[in-house]
Amino acid sequence: MPDLLTSPLGALFARSWVDPVGVAILRRWFLPVARVWAAAGAAEGDVARFVAGVGGTRAIPPRGATAMLGAVAARQTAARAARAAWDDGLFGGADSDTAARLDRSRRAAATSHLAIRLRLGGMARRLGAPPACFRVPSPDETLVRLAPLLDDPGRAQAVAIDPGTLERSAWFDGPGVRQCWLRAASPAAGLAGRAGSERFYARVVESTRNPPQATLILGNGLGLEPELLPAGRDAAVRLAEAGWRVVEPVSPYHGLRTLPGTYGGEPFVAWGPEATLDLISGQALESALVIAWCRAAFGGPVALAGISMTSFVAQHAASHAGRWSAAARPDGVLLISHSAAMAQVALDGALSRGLGVDRALVAAGWDRPTRARIAAAIDPMPAPAIAAERIVSVLGDTDRWLPVEGGAALADRWRLPAANRFRYPLGHLGMPIQLLRDPAPLRQLRSVVSSG
Repeated sequence: MPDLLTSPLGALFARSWVDPVGVAILRRWFLPVARVWAAAGAAEGDVARFVAGVGGTRAIPPRGATAMLGAVAARQTAARAARAAWDDGLFGGADSDTAARLDRSRRAAATSHLAIRLRLGGMARRLGAPPACFRVPSPDETLVRLAPLLDDPGRAQAVAIDPGTLERSAWFDGPGVRQCWLRAASPAAGLAGRAGSERFYARVVESTRNPPQATLILGNGLGLEPELLPAGRDAAVRLAEAGWRVVEPVSPYHGLRTLPGTYGGEPFVAWGPEATLDLISGQALESALVIAWCRAAFGGPVALAGISMTSFVAQHAASHAGRWSAAARPDGVLLISHSAAMAQVALDGALSRGLGVDRALVAAGWDRPTRARIAAAIDPMPAPAIAAERIVSVLGDTDRWLPVEGGAALADRWRLPAANRFRYPLGHLGMPIQLLRDPAPLRQLRSVVSSG
């Protein structure tokens, strides 16, 4: 598939038509099926509990539910066992061959667990499953909890960074690369109470033929969980082949850090502003930890990149890196498909509106003025804490998922140099394909971090 996307035919997918089609697929099929899958995993065989957990428009127990719950439970049990063996083995001193075997087994079991979703489409339709189970708290209780951050938006980043808390597995071979895994307790207080996401994980990938010239910490988009799929020539491997050492963090609420009873990424869109902030702020602080560890372990420059959801993480890091020690600050930041105003994204973004996020927020009392009151805690600061010359922006002219106007306004406000601004005539979903086809923004980032 990557080779197809870089061919002339692949240009057809780097176009604005992809975005509305993507919203329709997510709303009508992919996410309702994921909601059924998550509810089935939490039901422990109880049909009534499963139906209630789906949160659909029809609460009549569907035919075949008992058999389906048993099938999901069997794959979930196998995935959990493989994950536990992987966790204990990789961070318990397993050698390279054992680590490689455990990683393949964990990925295979996780993929099998995900793949059973292909059998849940009919169940999702019969139950009228929604794309997400919304649990949005009231503005009053949220504003009370976030009051310290509204007074001091960088307060959560004022944490001592100790790279010695990170554990590293043995290196083992991958598809043309060598790789290892990192693990640590998250230094972010907001994630400590979210069982399932309180521990940080990241995969490190290096080419075995092309020595890395710099380290790139590469965030993923909403719902992307590459660590649950078979290892292949993915984005991290391609970047490693281009001379980067790639660190691919697992975002909170995703993959190895999915919260019980949810699917990957669901809390970010469905649990209100505080859950959104916990991911953005928490992953930014985790990025500081990884940056400091990479400097100590490898030396050389370290860059931080975020796309879509994790562009907010990278913006947060660029805003508040002044709270961190020099060793924990990125040498460069790459913002891909980004936007400066989370309230605009939540209430006006095409994806949010398509999934009903805007309606869920308003129903819970989060109208536009109320939502704007917590902007200081989530949105980028008026000026970055690192030099504007070290920040690269990449935007799609027709992006309505994260409205392009917000990203362009931030690039202006932060006074990014013209050489660091890239615009393409496409939407949100076309951007990853475009960057496979045109690595100019990554070349510019390399130039930025190599300039000393």
